[in-house]
Amino acid sequence: TWSCFLLSEYPDKLAALHEELNQVLGDRPPDFGDLGALNYTRAVFLEAMRLYPPIHTFSRHAIQDDAIGNADVPAGSIVIVSPWLMHRHRGYWKNPDDFMPERFLPENDQGRDKHLYIPFGAGPRICLGAHFAMAEGVLLLAMLAQRFVLRLRPGHPVMPQALLTLRPRDGMPMRLERRRP
Repeated sequence: TWSCFLLSEYPDKLAALHEELNQVLGDRPPDFGDLGALNYTRAVFLEAMRLYPPIHTFSRHAIQDDAIGNADVPAGSIVIVSPWLMHRHRGYWKNPDDFMPERFLPENDQGRDKHLYIPFGAGPRICLGAHFAMAEGVLLLAMLAQRFVLRLRPGHPVMPQALLTLRPRDGMPMRLERRRP
């Protein structure tokens, strides 16, 4: 949903996605074997999850005394982690509010601390379905974008709503237009 929304707002990013889909897939539908070649498609999906992480906050229980920066965290404390805030932190991300899938292309995705990008959580409690969700999300995005151009209904307000997962408060009504390659 968030990938489609962002692509509807950034025609240049949509054009880059279409170019990759034309080169990698041509007229055939994507399959699991294409995942390694759909780098820009994957980058779009990753960047959408950076801006709109499915799990926007989660908590952890401190099992021993620790510190986060200059703050003491006594054993037994509950620590709230917010991927939403971390993924938009100006100290960690260049132009953090901008939709820039290129930051996740293989040539640009080196050297980043793995704990700065945590749309599925991290550590031993990371989402068990993260790898499946990535494969499914990239292939679904490729299938949709290969066949259609999605356009947000003009004037529709888009407001994230933090429920169990992050979703658009009033839905995401989009018009599907058949794509002409």
